[in-house]
Amino acid sequence: MPPSPDQPIALAAVQVPGLRVAFVALAPAEAMFHPAAMPAPTPLDEQHPHPLPTHLPVGLTPRRLGEAYCAVDASGAFQVTWIELPLPPDATLSLPWNSDDGPVPALQGFQFKGREAVAIAASWSMVSTERLPLIVTRADPDTCWVVGGRLPIEALARVAVSLPGGV
Repeated sequence: MPPSPDQPIALAAVQVPGLRVAFVALAPAEAMFHPAAMPAPTPLDEQHPHPLPTHLPVGLTPRRLGEAYCAVDASGAFQVTWIELPLPPDATLSLPWNSDDGPVPALQGFQFKGREAVAIAASWSMVSTERLPLIVTRADPDTCWVVGGRLPIEALARVAVSLPGGV
């Protein structure tokens, strides 16, 4: 049965134990570019706890990035970001992809340091024309970590699995 007009079209998907990630097609009207929507990195409020990775590459400093977190280099440019998103156990994390950016990037399931994860070769963003890689892993049964950035995919995986949680 074809998808209803209200359901996004799945372009590709991968499933590992406890986690399913899919690319869904963006309608042309949805693929807008709005770089001003990207928040500026700000120092962490030391009065509150923050979900920080135990592994960050040398020379990077953690910061807030709106509802997410990032680590910046000496020039203040973000190199890695992470955010915890709601994702019930049987749900799929749907990531948008604009076909104008080319073929759907590769999705690959893997296990790293005992945690199941999905590597995404490139991701679509409305705030940047960079198509950066992502790692997705469970934080707990109802949430997942999405980690992305300008670091090599192996370094992103190290950051991802060093975040709190893991199931």
